[in-house]
Amino acid sequence: MTEEERLKDLIAVHKNITYTARLLQEDLTIKILLESLPEGVVIINSEGRIVFINNRFSEMTGYSSEEVIGEELSIFIPSELHERHRHHIANYFNNPRIRPMGIGMELTAKCKEGSVFPVEISISHLMLKSGNIGLGFVTDITERREAMKELELRNIELDAYAHTVAHDLNSSLMGIVGISDLLLNNKIGSDKDERDKLLNEISHRGRKMYEIIRELLIFSSLGKDDVKKETVDMTKIINSACHRLQYNIDMCEAEIKISDEIINCVTYAPWIEEVWYNFISNAIKYGGQPPKINITSNREEPGYIKYSVTDSGEGISDEFKKVIFEQSNEKKDALTKGFGLGLTIVKRIIDKLDGKVEVESEIGKGSTFSFSIKCS
Repeated sequence: MTEEERLKDLIAVHKNITYTARLLQEDLTIKILLESLPEGVVIINSEGRIVFINNRFSEMTGYSSEEVIGEELSIFIPSELHERHRHHIANYFNNPRIRPMGIGMELTAKCKEGSVFPVEISISHLMLKSGNIGLGFVTDITERREAMKELELRNIELDAYAHTVAHDLNSSLMGIVGISDLLLNNKIGSDKDERDKLLNEISHRGRKMYEIIRELLIFSSLGKDDVKKETVDMTKIINSACHRLQYNIDMCEAEIKISDEIINCVTYAPWIEEVWYNFISNAIKYGGQPPKINITSNREEPGYIKYSVTDSGEGISDEFKKVIFEQSNEKKDALTKGFGLGLTIVKRIIDKLDGKVEVESEIGKGSTFSFSIKCS
């Protein structure tokens, strides 16, 4: 083909694109219909050149209609897929039909500034005077993908905890049943001290079951966005958590010192109490014999308050510090003796409140667990 012939072809293609674009723009019925759709719409001719995009597609990609009319459709496609896509366009116009695009594939569209986002695309065709055109109806599925990832994460976490939690509940329940049978069948005689000891054990196991179920309920509420933040009396919340742990405090003879200058903040009280409960509970378990626990707060980086629970226990190795807030795994289960739900709940709560959790520890010198949240 000579240069003159190639130039004539280019002029003919340009005229065809211009005519088709003008036809779509000037037909008010078609234009109003295309602009009213919630999906992005991109229309191409049989050569894969763009003849129309609606405002929704313009919003999705950052391109104006004037910038893309006459360009190849590949402008919206990651570069590594250009050649394959040209082949698909040619095949489609050989046998045009209504169908979803890229069945079984993860499709993406490219924005003007270079970023990509996941999409679903349905394609159709229409015969005009200027020839056959292809219509792509594009849906941005970013939010749907994020929701699916969140659901997958929660399912993974629930699967990871199911065995552990079921084991703990079953262990406590069987202990209660066994002790109750001893008492009911009068197999321990008239020894009052022994009876009181067994009743105490029933009470302890019952409380443990209650706390496991409570934490599962807290865990199930973490996906909700309708939490109401308000100014809270942080000392009061700490005392409430300690009250729930009074049996453990008494049994371990734990010494808990709460600073007189705990800073209040704007947050969601039920979730924050659960954070304190878990931190203090762990400090009682692993904070030395007897446990010595200090609870403090201080303002750190602009706009944040840091709350800390420091114990006098054996400390945590660097290896465990890396996994302690993660979902259940072998290393974490070894540290928490099988019940690893609490610290993961803590991290999820603080993440939901746009804060962060930390642990500082040195073997033989105790540990400090902390969380930081915004002042307001």
